[in-house]
Amino acid sequence: MTGTPLHRRDFVRITAASGAAAAGIVAAPGARAAAAAEPRSTDVAQRPSFLHGVASGDPLPDGAVIWTRVTPGPDCHPGSRRGPAVLVFWEVALDRDFRHPVRSGRTRTDADRDHTVHVDVRGLRPGTTYHFRFRTAHDSSPVGRTRTAPAARQEVAGLRFGIATCANYGNGHFAGYRHLARRGDLDAVIHLGDYVYEFATKPGYVRAMEPPTVCRTLSDYRARHGRYRTDPDLQAMHAAAPIIATWDDHDACSGWWSGGADEHDPAADGSWADRVAAAKRAYFEWLPIRRAVPGSTQRRLSFGTLADLTMLDLRSFRSRQVAATDTAGLDDRARTLTGRDQMGWLKDGLARGTAGWHLIASSVMAAPWSLPSGRPEPPVTVNPDQWDGYRAEQRELFTHLRDHDKRNTVFLSGDLHSSWAGEVPAPGGGAPVAAQFVMASTTSTPFGTLYPGGVGAQIVAAILALNPHLQWGDAEANGCGVLDVTAARVQMDWYRIADRTKPDSTVTHLKSFAVDGATKRMTRATTPI
Repeated sequence: MTGTPLHRRDFVRITAASGAAAAGIVAAPGARAAAAAEPRSTDVAQRPSFLHGVASGDPLPDGAVIWTRVTPGPDCHPGSRRGPAVLVFWEVALDRDFRHPVRSGRTRTDADRDHTVHVDVRGLRPGTTYHFRFRTAHDSSPVGRTRTAPAARQEVAGLRFGIATCANYGNGHFAGYRHLARRGDLDAVIHLGDYVYEFATKPGYVRAMEPPTVCRTLSDYRARHGRYRTDPDLQAMHAAAPIIATWDDHDACSGWWSGGADEHDPAADGSWADRVAAAKRAYFEWLPIRRAVPGSTQRRLSFGTLADLTMLDLRSFRSRQVAATDTAGLDDRARTLTGRDQMGWLKDGLARGTAGWHLIASSVMAAPWSLPSGRPEPPVTVNPDQWDGYRAEQRELFTHLRDHDKRNTVFLSGDLHSSWAGEVPAPGGGAPVAAQFVMASTTSTPFGTLYPGGVGAQIVAAILALNPHLQWGDAEANGCGVLDVTAARVQMDWYRIADRTKPDSTVTHLKSFAVDGATKRMTRATTPI
């Protein structure tokens, strides 16, 4: 939805004349909303309100998608399918006070799109910071900040991205998001999947899920996204920088593959096709994403001559996972992680790309992560849900990187609830073909903490000893990251959340690694950006 152009004087006149405009927009009747319906949100009485903040995403050289949700009445909570259509006005300016507006318009939203608003704003200047807001006749949204990408052939001194993944709302608070929001120096935030979790509220959770049951229907997934978007730290992150997101399995169901999911039982959960369609629809409604492929998060964004960012969808097209001991299945050329169309698109983009760096957002780890089998080959796969579980495609991609000399490739991954830095070994030996950074979970339980008595640290040490292409790992900390890109190097800084169960938890630097632009080799960096 692009919206209808609106002159500045009309924007001011309409939003100021709230009484006259009410008849033409919405005046939702009803009693005040219960205070417990959505935590940290304002009550809604007789007027539309912006309870879920604002966001922007998918920056282009000439634009970005801006987003909000309008709550038109006290019973119009996310997923309710209630409430009338609402006329919403939007404005983009060069300053927070909107003394220098550059674009404005109007659009309508309704219950069919869960009262979310997406506007793909165009006609902006490359590499420029903008501010945006929304208004109805009765209320105005918080102000958001976005930034456009550099022009296609523009030389760029540097780029800086926040990195996040695996955010279980019930399991803790989003201190990592607060850290990213407060920096004020990010070009965008790259989210690597599991933006929401489909789980029911569980014993030990510090916050209640909404709905309290497992998400299965469109109303469920909408309500879950809505609950997440009441979090003040998540709202702050979205208001501070554009997001570029892809999904992973928990955005629909644990163990998601193209024809089902490990945790989906048709007898109890109904049709998989209906469930995954509902999860995807809610995801696209609640995030500011520009869809390039129908029903997928697959897309590519460019940032001048410095970097291309490829967002992979590694759930929609994949073959079903096989057991780690199924050697024939792991090597089966008929099985796919990416889908053949997406693999062809990925390889073609890498072969044709001329940017200084190729960043690939791969929700699951690309670099091998295995244990010796006691025989010359093959190694024992640790996690068949990642690229290791689809070894034919893994070899195909790594061979393509080697043959086209694309050693300036950096994989960005999440999923593992742990942090890793390493290189991607070339098939058959030789110089590494890429670098691999894996980000810790925002709040999901780090796997090392599941083992008492320091056993988690011993597991990490064993993995590092048996996988010499990996230089560092940590499985004890929740956190977030900052990726800094220059022609000279790509550096990842990991940050540790002290205690995810506390809303005011501190966030401190944990470790940094960098890939040298000349040698394409990874080294420890001593100072965070």
